[in-house]
Amino acid sequence: MTLEEIGHALNIQVKGGEYPIQGMRDIERLAPEQPLEENYLYFIETKNILKRHPLAPEHGAVLTTALLQDQFKRALVAPEGEARLAFIKLLERFDQTPVFRPGLSPAAQIDPSAKISDTATVLPGAVVMEGAVIGEYCTIYPGAVLEPYAEIGEGSVLYPCVVIGHHCRIGKRCILHGGTVVGADGFGFYDQPGQRHKIPQIGNVAIADDVEIGASCTVDRATIESTTIGAHTKIDDQVHIGHNTQVGRYVYIVGNTAIGGSVVIEDGAMISGMVIIKDHLKIAKGSIVMGMSGVAQDTEPKQAYFGTPARPAREMHKMHAALERLPDLLVKVRQLEKRLANLPAPLLPGPQKKL
Repeated sequence: MTLEEIGHALNIQVKGGEYPIQGMRDIERLAPEQPLEENYLYFIETKNILKRHPLAPEHGAVLTTALLQDQFKRALVAPEGEARLAFIKLLERFDQTPVFRPGLSPAAQIDPSAKISDTATVLPGAVVMEGAVIGEYCTIYPGAVLEPYAEIGEGSVLYPCVVIGHHCRIGKRCILHGGTVVGADGFGFYDQPGQRHKIPQIGNVAIADDVEIGASCTVDRATIESTTIGAHTKIDDQVHIGHNTQVGRYVYIVGNTAIGGSVVIEDGAMISGMVIIKDHLKIAKGSIVMGMSGVAQDTEPKQAYFGTPARPAREMHKMHAALERLPDLLVKVRQLEKRLANLPAPLLPGPQKKL
């Protein structure tokens, strides 16, 4: 296709419209002395990126902003403030994710009592057990398992080897990536001398609409009621969410994070990578937990935290600044100790004589 055709499809301004385009390339993969590859599109949205790639205006084509359009011979020009949205639409045009025809593969194992929409796709090797429900336009990849009475909402996708536990509910337009398990038993035990009792986990997991969960995540079922994840929440790969946890709406949780049981994460919170959150805590609305932190107490709304144990970011910055001076302070303390050791012993006050 040509640059002109892509611009027309995206409904944005075009420069050098007859230029043929084969695909997209990542500007970050190029060294500063390398030109853009001909017949490919790059995304350059800021002056800083352009400074790092001074040869960019001479070759290839770019998606850029109105502020930078004069720098390029061939460009898709997004209005100010809309470059990122144009970039998303551009990626969608080049997306090669497979699209399957609706239908049930004869190589899938489907219980006769399962309720599956005529518009859904169940691929070979998937397992759909007793009473499971699959809504319209869903796609169930090979190796995915829906245990008895699990429910999957309209337009959701389960990638290979996803497991949805019995009686768990997945909302509309959700995406669950490969190897994720929703509805495994929560980690509950009771010990007596010589005995360990498993606590039955009779609840489920309820996931709202437009949630995406990365690969190899685990969301444990509740002991009694529901572990919940709110609408539009996005969870990265290899995240663990403990039983009874309540995750709000529009939350981000980044990879390798482990969240203990009965945690409440309120709307709009952001949990960075490799964070550990102790059980029975509240991560307040809009608060941020920075990477590699260990959270051992409740957070305050719209506050940033980091460290182990995590403290407010401003406090931790002061502590880190003090740590940089610690070696010099230790030297000074040792010097003072030596001086004090060489001083004569102080005279002890005795009984005063009367004059």
